[in-house]
Amino acid sequence: MKRLSKGLSLVAMAVLLVGLLTSPAFSGVKIGVKGGFSLADLTFKPEPTDSPLTSKAGAVGGISLNVGIASFFSLQPEVLYVQKGTKGSDIVEGVKVTGKYEVDYVEVPLLLNFSFPIAGSSFVPSIYAGPYFGWNARAKMKMTEDGVTTTQDFKDSVKDTDFGLTFGIGLAKKIGIGKIMLDVRYDLGLTNIGEEMQEGESVKNKTWLFMLGYYF
Repeated sequence: MKRLSKGLSLVAMAVLLVGLLTSPAFSGVKIGVKGGFSLADLTFKPEPTDSPLTSKAGAVGGISLNVGIASFFSLQPEVLYVQKGTKGSDIVEGVKVTGKYEVDYVEVPLLLNFSFPIAGSSFVPSIYAGPYFGWNARAKMKMTEDGVTTTQDFKDSVKDTDFGLTFGIGLAKKIGIGKIMLDVRYDLGLTNIGEEMQEGESVKNKTWLFMLGYYF
C-alpha cells in the first residue's frame, strides 16, 4: 500500500507539472515524446569478484516539456519509464549460468538546457544537466541454467526511490511544425538503492540513455 501511494503521488505531481507548464501563463512551451534504449549497470561496493557484471540493454520512453526562459536557455522537465539493472554470467560445476537483474523506474528529470545555434546550419546542438528523481516500479531477477530460466521478484530488496544527476547532449533539427531531437545522456545514481545493506556496502544505478524524440 505504501509503494502504491508513493507511485500515485509521483504520477499526480507529473500531471500537475504538465498542466501548469502548458497553461497560458507560460510562453514558448513545447511538448515532446521520446523513446530509445538504455545501457544500464549496477555498481556494487565492494565489487563482486567471482562473477563480473556487464551492461544490460533495456528500453526508455516518455514525455518531455521544453519551457523557454531566455534565447538559448530553457527548463526541461520530463517523465520517463527507464529499464535499468545489470547482467552477468559464471561457470558453476561446468555449466554456464547467466543472470539478469531488471530494475525499472518511473523517472522525473528536471533539466536545464543550453542550446547553441550555428550560423548557416539547420542543426542546433545543446547541452543539459540536472537532478532526477525515480520511483522503483519493478525489480526481477532472471537466472538461466542449462537452458532453463527462472524468475524471482526482489522488489522488497530495492528502495522505493532513487535520486541522481543527469548529464547529456542533444542535437535538434526543425521538421514540419516541430523539431526532431537526438538525445544522449548519462544517469549518475547517488542513492544506495539496496535495502538492509551492511555498513560499507552499497549498490547504485549507472545508466546511459539514447533517445530520439519530437517536440510539437
